[in-house]
Amino acid sequence: MANVSMSSVRTLAITGYPGWLMDAVMRHLSDAGNQLDRVVMLVHPPMLKHLAPLSVPWKQDVVELDLARPMELREWLRGVEVLIHAAGVIHVRRTQEWYDVNHAGTVALARAAKKAGVRRFVFLSSIAAAGISKPGCPMRESDKARPLHHYGRSKWLAERDLWALHEPGVFDVVVLRPATFYGPPVPPRHVEMYKRILHGTLPLVGDGEFERCMIYIDNLVQAVLLAADRTQAGGNTYFIVDDEIYTTRMIFEAMADALGVTPRFVRLPAATGTIAYAADRMLSSVGIYVQPLHLLGESNWNQAASCEKAVRELGYAPRVRLREGMQRAVEWCARRGLLS
Repeated sequence: MANVSMSSVRTLAITGYPGWLMDAVMRHLSDAGNQLDRVVMLVHPPMLKHLAPLSVPWKQDVVELDLARPMELREWLRGVEVLIHAAGVIHVRRTQEWYDVNHAGTVALARAAKKAGVRRFVFLSSIAAAGISKPGCPMRESDKARPLHHYGRSKWLAERDLWALHEPGVFDVVVLRPATFYGPPVPPRHVEMYKRILHGTLPLVGDGEFERCMIYIDNLVQAVLLAADRTQAGGNTYFIVDDEIYTTRMIFEAMADALGVTPRFVRLPAATGTIAYAADRMLSSVGIYVQPLHLLGESNWNQAASCEKAVRELGYAPRVRLREGMQRAVEWCARRGLLS
């Protein structure tokens, strides 16, 4: 990964730690020798038992934060320059959880940050907030957002209300819309996918040529640090994706190639995704979420975006491509005996 530092930032607050992305962010800051004075870790209460102090010279404050139940945080956030907000929920029991945490919780946190004098709020939104693309026409930040399900809408509503708080030079908002990210340390749900490719079959909807974006974890870390540090980022939204557009088939084949096997597919009609999406919409209208149905309902979407704006304005330079990234992820799993 490019050696990105935060030369202009001395005090930082983060959410989503401990967690896949923010673990990687903090590890990179430490390895790159960033001279931070203080880091405030806003930690979801159940995650406190997994929290281990960082072996760094920075002052570390750990504060409980339940985004579903806004708390008074101004005292802890005084003196903080940048807040990176990566916490949120993806898979839930009831659809209202998305709105309670991803929308209302985000906005409440941003208001507290602004009152405390935080000068920049970096929000990890999602490509899902934008909606879907047309084949051969990747989404750009200037396009109108059209989220198609509750998760994406909860992120988009948070974006909308954050812009109402944005005040240039006083409280700068930066919105990042990453695609699905992957890479070590590989989470259990991705390990299960690798094992399924290694030992079983995968459903392939249609011809598998639906466009997708992905992002390797190191590429995403680079973008997060650039958004926190670069003055020109303030007031902007960026799609954060690899600089290549993939297809569903390409992603599955890259996984299989890294595992040294030929993928075995169970072919399903493209209409399967359309039917599943309709059923997902019907259930979600009464607050019910069924994860497998939800994921199947997205299987025949094109969801591609361009990272050109981030490259041009931030100097974002994604260096790890799909096949190299999958190889790194599989090797990490193999070293730990996770694929048997």
